[in-house]
Amino acid sequence: MAKVVFNLTIEDSGESHCRIVAEYNSSSREIEVEKLKPSFRQNLRPLQEAILQCAAARNADVALRPRNDAVAANGGDEARPAFRDAAGSLTSGSDERIVQEVGSQLFEFIFQRKILELYQECSQAARKVDQPFLIRLRVTDPTLAYVPWETMYDKKNRFYVTTSQSTPFTRAVDDYAEERRVAAARPIRVLGMAARVKVLNGFPLDEIEVDAEQVAIKKALSELNDGKRLKLSWIPSAKARDLNRRFLRGDEGKRWDLFHFIGHGGHDPERQMGFIVVQEEGGSKGIRLYADMLKAFLTQPGQTPSLVVLNSCSGAQGEPGSLFSSTAAELIQGGVPAVIAMQFEISDNMGLAFADTFYTYLAESVSIQAALAHTRAELKARQFAEWISPVLYMRGLDGEIFVDRAGSE
Repeated sequence: MAKVVFNLTIEDSGESHCRIVAEYNSSSREIEVEKLKPSFRQNLRPLQEAILQCAAARNADVALRPRNDAVAANGGDEARPAFRDAAGSLTSGSDERIVQEVGSQLFEFIFQRKILELYQECSQAARKVDQPFLIRLRVTDPTLAYVPWETMYDKKNRFYVTTSQSTPFTRAVDDYAEERRVAAARPIRVLGMAARVKVLNGFPLDEIEVDAEQVAIKKALSELNDGKRLKLSWIPSAKARDLNRRFLRGDEGKRWDLFHFIGHGGHDPERQMGFIVVQEEGGSKGIRLYADMLKAFLTQPGQTPSLVVLNSCSGAQGEPGSLFSSTAAELIQGGVPAVIAMQFEISDNMGLAFADTFYTYLAESVSIQAALAHTRAELKARQFAEWISPVLYMRGLDGEIFVDRAGSE
């Protein structure tokens, strides 16, 4: 875990301004700035389109097919990647340049004047002790809940903050003084759920390479998966009742430490809430399991997992004006110590690559924050512009779920 910590808080200070507070050791800096313009959110649509049109997302390693009948109707015969989004379709986009433009705006929005000076001081201190410094961002201004902070790009030094091992990044949703450890006793109990749903509300969903992702996770964790250090299990079905009952029972009475979901997801703007798609009772079609009910299932007394990974679209997407409208934020608010979810639509190629890469690094006994930084960097190197999609929410600082600790309980 990083010993040098740089805490950032963005607070509402009026209709058009916000307050940015930076804390490092006993030092604190504060500035008041004008909020991001409403047009910034509108400009995120090209960003979403761009990352889904990157070379890696469109790679034919996974069978591609047209998004929907409207593509053919418009005269387009170009194959599109399979998507894990259950909310709607999209159009073609641009490239990496858009990611850098958005990321530069966000970096310069936060790191200016006194905040930048303290950031540089923290960076120098970390280099002296040859340690990374953890950047924790807490946004309490509801109008900025939707912003993709993971894109932050330091134009002067030419690097993305969240892909660097020098600056592992996490979003915080609680007071910085609160510490919640996520380290697990042995064996670490991992529970997976794979939803092979093809139809939702009468509309076809893209087919997901569920089997390939399950194999990738099993392979990544193979050295640990001996029943003594780690136990990997899967729920046979993808029904809501089976998820609820499996968490109630645990693994022979012991709580599950990590829950991984493979499937479709989305965000309902009318209900201002995220959801995952599970299997209906008595059939093979899909139904929405909204974030409030998912939270109820996963946060049963004594059974709350240390980490939840939602490898589906839009699990971290929130509405402006609502801090807890995303599925990930809802779970964190309910007491889950750490949640990883996607803030954009992702291709099936990205979902598979993310699972394989993230669990490979997590099994190396590094923290969740470090594993995700490694994962983002590797996905970017493989030309996945979707590396900006994973979001890590955490309570406290400790993300060392796979690190052996004597006497851990």
